[in-house]
Amino acid sequence: MAISHSRRDFLKRSLTVASAAEMGIILYPRTARAAAPIDDPTMHLKLSWTRRIKWDNVLDITTMPGTDWADRLANAQKVLKAKGGGVVYLPAGRYVFTDSVTIGDGIILRGDSPSIVDAKNDAYCPPTLFEFPRYEARLEGEGTPIDTAFKGIYLADPAKASNCGLVNISLNRAHVHLAQAEDHQCGANRIVFGCMLKNAAVAEAGVPDLGIGQKPWQRFTKWHWAAVSVKTCEDALLANNRLVPSDDSFLMKGYIVKARDKKVGTKEFDVWFDYDFRPGLECNDACIGAPGGAEPSGTPETHPWGFRKGIVICDNSIYSTGRNAIEFTGDGTICARNLIRFPDDIWRQTVRGFDESSGSSTTDTRPVQMRGWRWVVEDNDYEVYRNWAADHKYRINDGEGLMHENHCNAHIKDSRLVNNRGNAYLSLYKTGGIDGLHIEGNDISVDRGMAVFVESDHDDKNRGPCRNVAIVNNRTVGGILIKGTPASNNVVKGNVNSGPAAPLRNQANATLQDNTGYQVQS
Repeated sequence: MAISHSRRDFLKRSLTVASAAEMGIILYPRTARAAAPIDDPTMHLKLSWTRRIKWDNVLDITTMPGTDWADRLANAQKVLKAKGGGVVYLPAGRYVFTDSVTIGDGIILRGDSPSIVDAKNDAYCPPTLFEFPRYEARLEGEGTPIDTAFKGIYLADPAKASNCGLVNISLNRAHVHLAQAEDHQCGANRIVFGCMLKNAAVAEAGVPDLGIGQKPWQRFTKWHWAAVSVKTCEDALLANNRLVPSDDSFLMKGYIVKARDKKVGTKEFDVWFDYDFRPGLECNDACIGAPGGAEPSGTPETHPWGFRKGIVICDNSIYSTGRNAIEFTGDGTICARNLIRFPDDIWRQTVRGFDESSGSSTTDTRPVQMRGWRWVVEDNDYEVYRNWAADHKYRINDGEGLMHENHCNAHIKDSRLVNNRGNAYLSLYKTGGIDGLHIEGNDISVDRGMAVFVESDHDDKNRGPCRNVAIVNNRTVGGILIKGTPASNNVVKGNVNSGPAAPLRNQANATLQDNTGYQVQS
């Protein structure tokens, strides 16, 4: 997924007239700028809750006093807070911030609308740019302190902030983290819409581990810190955002890790600090059941924060080199029309920054990870590839397509996988139980094995019921498996395999009808 415009081209195209240069911004002349927008940019999605945002209460940041843009932004938010919230409008231009930015309750930060409005178009580029400090790696001595960079957009009060977020802003070297309080207290109605992110990552605080002999200058990407993370007690929108390949990643020669062979002790590799080796978009992601595929699975009674409603993740374009491109936990989540691309041939000598990787390592490299009940995953387009292990002979584990597994999860209940296209299998893996699953119209091609994998049993001793599953009218290159005990009211119908004859394994007492190109096994 190539970037059509370099940063230089972007600045040349969007930031043509210099003014207020001492404050780190280049703006269009006011006479050339359109009036501040007062519309709801998400109206086409027909989400009733977005009407609660005060879109028409707009304050232009360039009219505010302050010594720099952080100061002006804080003053603008104070004025809007006194009026019950609203929109801080940031005209097209480059805004330089030296530290993280916080958003208050009821506040939307909104940039100018891009000329091309579809984030899946390679030319998509919101003309309002937030620029944060670059991490200037020094690969000697103590290295450059982590706190000199890796900034983000945060909430001033994660427990209460509602009707808040970002619209139409390009972010360079910053992530978005609209969090919740430690006890799961959280506001509602949070939005990240129309934004473009590059170099969005956080450094792992545990690296370097001097106890294993790592060098003080070593750095590594934090495993579970997404480019965009949104927590909400109800209603969230992550839509029309674009995550593009980063250009700040740096190579560390002589990076020390613990060797797999204990007799060797440690090994040295040339390892990249990879800004794109982290989750892409996540909403309410949380462990809601027993880890490691054990029971009990989560329920609204045991994990109420894992079954929050009103999450919509749609129309995004996501580039990632590893980890989940999209991950969510909720009840009734809609994940639709996203374009997801992982590159092939990535060599990952270490997965978490400490140990030498092997084929049994895990990178969580998946287009979508689903958790919870009644999700709808529809019309997504993905390409995903497993990374190479340290020996460069074997691929690391993972590389599934769209995955709901039992690990830290709920059983599957009344969920839908419809009209998705991809090169890795649909993985409903040892879920512990399925009651209601509809898989239809997907086009899935794999180079071997199953294209559609539905299994509710943990193993042959620990069974999981498989009920009310329909696998219908899918196009595959690869086989189909349905397995679970006890089983009832399952059907596999009208599916077509266009590759070499592939197995159709029916271990859930399913009704089979009009399937083409499969070898039936029971």
